[in-house]
Amino acid sequence: MNSRLRLAGLLLLLGGVITLSLHTAGVPESLLEFLYDNLLSGLDVPPDPSQTAKDIVSYVSLAGGIAELLAGLALLAVYVSREPAR
Repeated sequence: MNSRLRLAGLLLLLGGVITLSLHTAGVPESLLEFLYDNLLSGLDVPPDPSQTAKDIVSYVSLAGGIAELLAGLALLAVYVSREPAR
C-alpha cells in the first residue's frame, strides 16, 4: 500500500511539473487557437478566440498544475509519515 502511495505522489509531482512547463511554453493557448480554427471554421464565429477565453484556459492550466503539485506533495507527506522509523 505504501509503495502505491509513493508512486501516486511521484506521478502527480511529475504531472504537475509537465503541466506547468507546458503552461509556461504557452501550449494551452496555442491548442485553444488550433482547436478553435479547426472545429469552428465553418461556423459564424469570430476568426480568433477572445482574450477572455485565452485567459481562462491559461488560468485553468496554471491552477491545475499547482493542484497536481500540491496533491503529489500531500501524498508524499502521508507516505513519509506512515513509513516506520529506522
